[in-house]
Amino acid sequence: MKKIIILVSIVMSYSFGYIDIQPQVIGEKKGLDGEMSITASYSDGNSEERSIGTSIKGQYDAKDWLAFVIAAYNYGEANNHKSSEAGLLHFRYIHTILDVKNYDWEIFMQSEFNPFQKLKDRSLLGVGLRKRFTNYFDKFYMGLGLMYTYREPDVITEYDKVLRRTKINSYISLKKTFSENLSIAYLGYYQPTVDNLSDFSSNQILQFITPLAESVNLSLNLIYKYNETPYSNIEKDDFNAKLSLTYEF
Repeated sequence: MKKIIILVSIVMSYSFGYIDIQPQVIGEKKGLDGEMSITASYSDGNSEERSIGTSIKGQYDAKDWLAFVIAAYNYGEANNHKSSEAGLLHFRYIHTILDVKNYDWEIFMQSEFNPFQKLKDRSLLGVGLRKRFTNYFDKFYMGLGLMYTYREPDVITEYDKVLRRTKINSYISLKKTFSENLSIAYLGYYQPTVDNLSDFSSNQILQFITPLAESVNLSLNLIYKYNETPYSNIEKDDFNAKLSLTYEF
């Protein structure tokens, strides 16, 4: 890999280590690239808590297409007992639509697990189009497509069942630089079920990034997730925030 990014984070609420979420532009780079992020937290006192998370991204850029893979895992303990664990694997391929300016087609696959949300497996396969807008933002994309999802609980019961759904996949991805001291990146998904639009999930990630020195950035990451139909006794929404120190080389 030509570039590795290591994030050492102060975690306010545990989550994966987060890689750069800014939009990927076909033709902006060439060849193999990569990122790696690590988050860690530890507290001691009335309770002892520690956690670690990592995300790794490998990407290949060509003239008319790009592809990337993201793998992420987290693990946490409280008072010597496991308190969190989750993993994710995501693949995406994006290709320009020849002779149609600012439009790309894409295909993506993802698999994840999170036993603390009663999620043994959530897998999805999707296709879609994205359009690039050239206006106020440095980079701005809107995407729309369809995806098939499979969700299986850790224990199948009358209330927690295997769910197979076809969903609309829509998203906004952007980056804006305000000054040499501040830029933001945002990635937001909205995914309703085709035959029941009131059944939807949403994922919002907002990054505030400021450089501290050459190749060193400080970023605040705000992550909000919502699922209208979680498994029993699991909250519908989840919010966490973390401060990350980023070193690029």
